[in-house]
Amino acid sequence: MRKTPFLDFHKEINASIGEFSGWTMPIDYGDMLQEALITRKSVTFFDISHLSRIVVSGKDALNFLQRLVARDIKKLSVGKISGPTAFLNQNAGFKDDVMVYRLTDLVFLIVGNAINHDKIVDWLNYNSSNYNVDIKDITFDTAMLALQGPQSTEKIKKKIGEKIKNLSPLNFLTNIKTKYGEIKLISYSGWTGEAGYEIICDIDVGEKILRDLYQEKILPAGLGARDILRIEMGYNLYGNEINENINPIEAKYWIFSWKKEEDYIGKKALFNILKNGVEKVKYGLLVKKGSPLPRKGMKIYIEDKEIGFITSGTFSPLLKTPIALGYINSKHSILGLKVKIFKGNKEIDAKLVEPPFIKRL
Repeated sequence: MRKTPFLDFHKEINASIGEFSGWTMPIDYGDMLQEALITRKSVTFFDISHLSRIVVSGKDALNFLQRLVARDIKKLSVGKISGPTAFLNQNAGFKDDVMVYRLTDLVFLIVGNAINHDKIVDWLNYNSSNYNVDIKDITFDTAMLALQGPQSTEKIKKKIGEKIKNLSPLNFLTNIKTKYGEIKLISYSGWTGEAGYEIICDIDVGEKILRDLYQEKILPAGLGARDILRIEMGYNLYGNEINENINPIEAKYWIFSWKKEEDYIGKKALFNILKNGVEKVKYGLLVKKGSPLPRKGMKIYIEDKEIGFITSGTFSPLLKTPIALGYINSKHSILGLKVKIFKGNKEIDAKLVEPPFIKRL
């Protein structure tokens, strides 16, 4: 079992510790619903050191990644992020969904899911034999933190300085000198649906940042809150909404460039699927207030006919009702359709909606 390098810190501040994707991580700090709500209304910090961080460099780095990722990155400027995009298999299923950072003309950073770390490192190396590239896994030598919420810009400016004031979404800065030491990278994205920043740094620098944020009364949020926030936005989780047997069309996950000229792994299969259609598609399910929580694996029905299944479910503290994501047979792909989810002998009333459940960024 892998573990966050800040496990002792999280235990000090009374985190509930659990397992996620083969990592020992903080799940919550007493109340994941409140942590999610605070993220929506002000700001929280997250330890996301479990995410994979892999550097691809060399004179063939661009051509190599163009062959592997579904989005066209040849015009990606230094200091910008392309994503989300994905590594696909030959059948256009997801090997992983990732963000691609262009550090220099010949150096790229790939940030992906913890659950796929070993698979993707092996897959990159397997596909690199005909390319002049170097693949370096920096996951375990660095830390990754996030500051998320509408007040995150104000807070990070206070901590890091005015040098980040012009940082816009899907852009990043590198090698920033701070009072904590050098930060390798700060990026601006909103994977919670709010404004947010990610920090990649050495582990000792990361611990200084975490302790300073906590002393400044910025509250931590764990992976439980992160899950609530991403479901509220309708974002996919690998192993739930996407996997090697789900394709981007079914997931309604537009991680590819429509006009990318270069061939890439999965491209032919992907465009055949576009032409021929799919048998199931992802939807959100807005559940009747007061109902039990829908959970992964539960079946979705109309009358006595099974028409789909739940992939993720939670309670939204902002909407004050249960919500879920799932797949529906294409024949029943009707926005607003009233359905039932079965939990044992209990029926849960819901209707099909198009995520996000909340409108933010």
